[in-house]
Amino acid sequence: MNPQTHQTDPASFGQMLERLDELARTLRTGDLDERLSRLPDTVAEAHRLKRKLVDHAVEVREAIACLRGNARPASSG
Repeated sequence: MNPQTHQTDPASFGQMLERLDELARTLRTGDLDERLSRLPDTVAEAHRLKRKLVDHAVEVREAIACLRGNARPASSG
């Protein structure tokens, strides 16, 4: 794996999405032999990022549900 482009732990949701996009782009372009040689590492990193993104999405949904549960209707008051 190329240490110049590999991030061990992206700091934000947006950075993780950008890294997934970069991985997908590199799978579509460049030298086929090089892409195939990196494929296991690329797939492993993509799965790791996907799990982290899904975890973040779950946290966001839970936070929204909590906010909705604690919100008071505008008409009551």
